[in-house]
Amino acid sequence: MPPLPEGSLRHSDRPGLHITYASDEFLLATKLVAQRRKDAADIVVLAKRLHLENASASDLGQLVRRYYTDDNALEFILDGNDIDRELHLLTVRAERLLANHQPGVRPAVPTTRAPAVRRDGPAPRERS
Repeated sequence: MPPLPEGSLRHSDRPGLHITYASDEFLLATKLVAQRRKDAADIVVLAKRLHLENASASDLGQLVRRYYTDDNALEFILDGNDIDRELHLLTVRAERLLANHQPGVRPAVPTTRAPAVRRDGPAPRERS
């Protein structure tokens, strides 16, 4: 989880219920990093709200970096030791997701599957 946005824990002197909620940018950044299958529709809606429906992978990466400022935390969340590469792969996938949801555009890449991963070395053997 990225650091809480500034002022999110600020308390008021007036009595009553005080509700703090995340901005659309913050939500989009967290959903881009998590990028669970169930987040795809939310990513599309949030990107449209923020006028980022045509955002490049680089734009999306900058958005994530705005909120995920601790490289150690991001490395832990992404479960890898090359966070720049991992983040690039996530944002490229998100860029494709957004491109596939443009009006009148036929999906070029399935959005429900992760892209194929190239493995160096011999392919794993099948179990019999």
